[in-house]
Amino acid sequence: MTTDTIHRAELPIDDRPHGIDLSGDILHAAVRRFGSVDVWYVARRNDQEHMRRSFQIVGTGQPFAAGLHRHHKSAVSPDSHLVWHVLENLCPHSLPAPEDLTDHQVVGTECPACRVGLSGKRGSGWVPV
Repeated sequence: MTTDTIHRAELPIDDRPHGIDLSGDILHAAVRRFGSVDVWYVARRNDQEHMRRSFQIVGTGQPFAAGLHRHHKSAVSPDSHLVWHVLENLCPHSLPAPEDLTDHQVVGTECPACRVGLSGKRGSGWVPV
């Protein structure tokens, strides 16, 4: 029997995307120390397909890239002065499928429209990294 496990990841507040392997939604977000937001999530089980997803921390009032569409959680700083938001990095644009690759070859690229970093594998299409 395979069971689910809750894990914690620290996402830096650095205006960059960060990948996490998870099988569901982010359960909770909190600021435990300056410069990062911690998120708790259900981890990808060993018997599941690779599901790396990309998240970025954005502050209230800060501009963010077009590819950051799905809001997951918000976290308030310990002094209650700042609120940080966990957004998922999704590319809304269509790119040609990476069908010229061999079955096990993986290639990285960047969407020219929204600058989301993408990883492609034959038969799987593109996923944010």
